[in-house]
Amino acid sequence: MAQRPLIRLLPVLLIAALAALAALAAVPAAAQTGAARTYVTSDCNGAAFKPRSIVLTCGDAGLVATKLQWTNWGAKRAAGAGLGKEKVCMPDCAAGRVAKGAMKVVLSRPRLCSQDGKRHFTKIHYSWPGGAPGEGPKQGNIPLPCTLLSSY
Repeated sequence: MAQRPLIRLLPVLLIAALAALAALAAVPAAAQTGAARTYVTSDCNGAAFKPRSIVLTCGDAGLVATKLQWTNWGAKRAAGAGLGKEKVCMPDCAAGRVAKGAMKVVLSRPRLCSQDGKRHFTKIHYSWPGGAPGEGPKQGNIPLPCTLLSSY
């Protein structure tokens, strides 16, 4: 007679064991997804994943990549293309205009940033496939710090 209560509990124990296994399997997948992400400081502060725009020159926002479409986003490198906007300071920056053109960007040099504990790309290479629309160079490399502004 002692076997009957055990037999009745068997389906309950089996379901509990399967639920525990499913929960354990989900934890590494979630942790792996978060750990694999590499971010970029897109607006001179904070972390963004696949942003639609990146300010390349934070001092005056004189060079910005907008309408970005990412063709690749990995842990070590990201590549995309969009519309570049370059401030043209002729006759001076206040009276100048904004030149626009197709722009390609490549993010690289990932490193762990102490400000937020996340991995950020710290270098951007940009190029104007049709030539620079303003007075700047056709291509260049710019360091991207984790953040320029304090979040306090």
